[in-house]
Amino acid sequence: MLIEPQARYQDEYIFLFTEKPTALQLLSRVLITRWILCLLWFMTLWAEADKLEGYAPEVAALLQEYQDTSDANGSTIPSIFAYRPDSSGRTLIDFESGLIVASSETISGLKQRIVEVLLTQIDPSVIDAHTAYDLGLINQKTKKPFFFNQIKDHDGESIESVWRAERFANFLIYNELRHAGDFSIVLSMVATHKQLAGAKYVHYVLESTRLHRVKPSLVMAIMETESAFNPMARSRSNALGLMQIKADTAGRDYFTRVKGYAHTPSSAYLYQPAQNIEIGSGYLSILARRYLVGINDPKKLEDAVIASYNGGAGNLWRSLNASGNRKQAIARINKMTAREFYWFLTNRHIRSETRDYVRKVRTRISKYEAL
Repeated sequence: MLIEPQARYQDEYIFLFTEKPTALQLLSRVLITRWILCLLWFMTLWAEADKLEGYAPEVAALLQEYQDTSDANGSTIPSIFAYRPDSSGRTLIDFESGLIVASSETISGLKQRIVEVLLTQIDPSVIDAHTAYDLGLINQKTKKPFFFNQIKDHDGESIESVWRAERFANFLIYNELRHAGDFSIVLSMVATHKQLAGAKYVHYVLESTRLHRVKPSLVMAIMETESAFNPMARSRSNALGLMQIKADTAGRDYFTRVKGYAHTPSSAYLYQPAQNIEIGSGYLSILARRYLVGINDPKKLEDAVIASYNGGAGNLWRSLNASGNRKQAIARINKMTAREFYWFLTNRHIRSETRDYVRKVRTRISKYEAL
């Protein structure tokens, strides 16, 4: 007599979970699942925000920007180079602001990260040798670390020996250590870090601009704006290197029109500073002497080149003419004064990124006029 009711209750219990759910039950399950996912997401954001708490605003902004835009291959912000030799540590180098953030799960690992960035070691057990070469860590002429003179120790001295690098790392760990999940330190380059960084590439710029009849000041200003002189720069659209060359557009155009044969350069090729600058200078010449030919005033032509290097010639025509008619767009440009055209580019170009880009490049050109 006791077994029958028990069996009946078991059957009823099983029935409750095997019968087809109603629409209301399905809706409830979906809402509960979404609520749980949202809760987990907010908990993740809360944990990340807690890690950033206590950093100076500019450092917190750098870390947040990297978290928001990085992918499996590292940073997609051209001015930021992210180096992660293993799962226990990471180094972020912001070539624009001059900030370096090194972190590791252990203090010993953190010290290793600091020494690496100060001396830019090429030991394959520490950093991939090919990456090291692309970054410029092997300097056959000076034998100096990549950031020599751009980083000074606590005595104001440049760092090129293991002894000085380890001594400075110990100083930073003792005085600047942060512990929020990982151990980390923040290091600032010298105030003139961008001038020092850009100076490394001037000889390549002079050589390529002489060949392609392009102003060196224009190439330097574009390079600073594109990558802040980060030779390992990479964007979301996979533009690479110092001048942010896209292999299948500017890269291919260069080989077709300058070299005379169809070829798409590899990533390794574009990460080489000399080759990247050569292609960038050649492409500026292609823009001026092919795609933008017909613009009469040299100053307006240069501004059109700047806008087109960033946004493409097609978007320039569409900004000036609703149907994108090249001939009518050029006629309109030629009727404007140089001042009017610059105002148009910085206020009416259809891409906001290009409007800002023209301002930045034009402002920076004056810094390099003496070249």
